[in-house]
Amino acid sequence: MYVVFGIILAVLVLALHERLKGNAAALSQTASIFGLIWVGLVIACGMISNIGLRSVIELSGKEPEQARSVWLAIDSVTEGIGGGNEIVGGLWVLLLSIAALKSNAFCKKLNYLGLFVGVAGIFTVYPADILTEIFGLSQIIWFSWLGYIMLVESS
Repeated sequence: MYVVFGIILAVLVLALHERLKGNAAALSQTASIFGLIWVGLVIACGMISNIGLRSVIELSGKEPEQARSVWLAIDSVTEGIGGGNEIVGGLWVLLLSIAALKSNAFCKKLNYLGLFVGVAGIFTVYPADILTEIFGLSQIIWFSWLGYIMLVESS
């Protein structure tokens, strides 16, 4: 799922940059840099998980304790680059929302929600599951609303 999300996110990052670059060029470009970095981290996280899971499954029948140790190591890596640490995604949403506010793109309520989502993502630097959950759930709402607005306005 991470890999698919990363691919779709790449398209969204570029589409939003195109939409905002006219009135908030520097902010849109900076946001896009963080968005594309996030794309790479998300895809890498998914690929590490996929390959790691295969290794753990192969080991689990023969050496269950070693399989558990390998999975703990893989989990630490994936959580560190994007599973439980959403700073880069938070920066992307925050900068994007500031750019959208400056350029009067989208509705203000969506942009303010984006500010909240971005700050929540940055706060995931503190290792508390509740912060990651707040970021994830609020971002689902933000993505859904953004998608709806982009579809309605393009038609």
